[in-house]
Amino acid sequence: MEPRQEFTTWMGELMMLGDVAGDARRASAERAMDIAKAVIASSHPDGAKAALLFSASSTVINAGVHLNDTESVKSGKLLAEKALTMTTEDQPLHHQCRYNIANATSSLCDQDLPSIEPGTRRIDWEPDLVASRLKNRADLKEVRREFFQIGLSQVADNQTRSAAYCNLGNVLDHAGRWAEAYDFYLRALEADPRNGNAAGNLAQLLHTRIDSGIGQTGHIAAVYDKYVALAHDLRDGTLAFADAKVAERWDRLIPTESQGHLTHGLDPEAEDYEYRQWVADLRLALSPAVEGLGTDERRWDSATIEVLYGENLDDMSPPILGAMNVLKSDFLVSRRLAFDAISQLTDDLAQTIDDSGSYVETLDYSLYGIQYSKLLLAQRSALDVLDKTAVVANEHFNAGDAPSKVSFRNFWTEKNGELREPLVKGAGRSLPNLALAELANDMAKDGMYATSQALRNAGTHRIVHAALLQTTGVTQDSRSKIDLIELIESTVLALQVTRSAYLYLIDLVAMWNHPEDHQGAYLPFPDVRYFNDPTADKHIVDDDNDSAP
Repeated sequence: MEPRQEFTTWMGELMMLGDVAGDARRASAERAMDIAKAVIASSHPDGAKAALLFSASSTVINAGVHLNDTESVKSGKLLAEKALTMTTEDQPLHHQCRYNIANATSSLCDQDLPSIEPGTRRIDWEPDLVASRLKNRADLKEVRREFFQIGLSQVADNQTRSAAYCNLGNVLDHAGRWAEAYDFYLRALEADPRNGNAAGNLAQLLHTRIDSGIGQTGHIAAVYDKYVALAHDLRDGTLAFADAKVAERWDRLIPTESQGHLTHGLDPEAEDYEYRQWVADLRLALSPAVEGLGTDERRWDSATIEVLYGENLDDMSPPILGAMNVLKSDFLVSRRLAFDAISQLTDDLAQTIDDSGSYVETLDYSLYGIQYSKLLLAQRSALDVLDKTAVVANEHFNAGDAPSKVSFRNFWTEKNGELREPLVKGAGRSLPNLALAELANDMAKDGMYATSQALRNAGTHRIVHAALLQTTGVTQDSRSKIDLIELIESTVLALQVTRSAYLYLIDLVAMWNHPEDHQGAYLPFPDVRYFNDPTADKHIVDDDNDSAP
């Protein structure tokens, strides 16, 4: 057969094999493997071989996942790895192959996840989920990094980027990292608005959040209804990104008909509307809300420890309350610095009128001025809050570490990788612990947030500045020149990561404050009225209105 005709025949058959459903998938996977072997032995050029092997790997991996056949998933992964060697980084196919490899690895890690049936108690499944995530922590770390990098790629096609972000959201959500998962599901929809699977996963995440009882559940239920409707509308997109089984799962989602608000705090007449809108768009509010700001009041960064039990006022006002105030205010300063800098850069790259510095032109496309230093300071100071988050947990849970030795990256697990015992309340109460431990692991050199952490370290100890061209990226040298767009993106990411850690710490404290753990007569937790806030009554009315679906 003539090579071109042979390629067309094989590709056509592989496409049909990929559409096979049910138990027939096993036969389709076997046939795809036969075609792959013939492709490898053929004289086709590497580009053609890579395309065929990638298509075969997709069929084999998907069949293995649906049939729970580990060997098929591994075989499909090997085909994708073979195809990857025949591509270059400037080709979209290269990133499609990377996606298949990461998808296969993620699927292998998921095979021992517990089955969660409707009505099952959290204590019945969470211990097995945590054990599975910890056992596979090295592979999952690699998976998260790959999905993240594929999503960021400017070469990968939009469908692959969207699928990568959606799968990253799934991996994060399995570990209790709901705040980050929410962000990446939305990134998936931004990359490809057809992705009904991302909308369905968003709805499922919000349903789980409602069940936790933490946050503004009425508001969350309203947002849940929004994404249920979107998942139903995007059913064809779900079929394109996943399959009929997943589409049927999202078909079964039932709206709550919640009367809660979708967004609060975004009145265009507000004096600081542009700032509020920027915070809402980038999901940077320290608020129990998942969209918008959570309230129309001036003090809308209202996320806090909602429940504490104690026998006296000393028990009810532990040091963690003051410490959380400091974490919040530090974060808000970082966020405001970032907004001010980005707003100035949006208007003009030239030196701002309030900048009194006289800078020498270095003729190397470098950018100097306070707006660029504000960006770097915002990025650095945001990540500094992470270490303080670990210090707060160390004190509150009596973990026993010397405060001067505490660091976010090394605090949450034992040396053997297990969750630190003093921080775990018990079975069914350790997902926030896992969330913080995984996030810390992702800040390491080979983690998905490694570049952001490296920029923070370089900016703290060496010379780092923005540039338009001839950039170096983050280096170990005395001086690093960072692309301006990358600097802005890294600053926003640092804020999003730190916000997530703050919210996970609130979740962790909540795990220790369930009503069933504290039988007897207890004082009510001092709410905003305790602080003699003249607007307290209004806050309380708003919170009560959003307290239930």
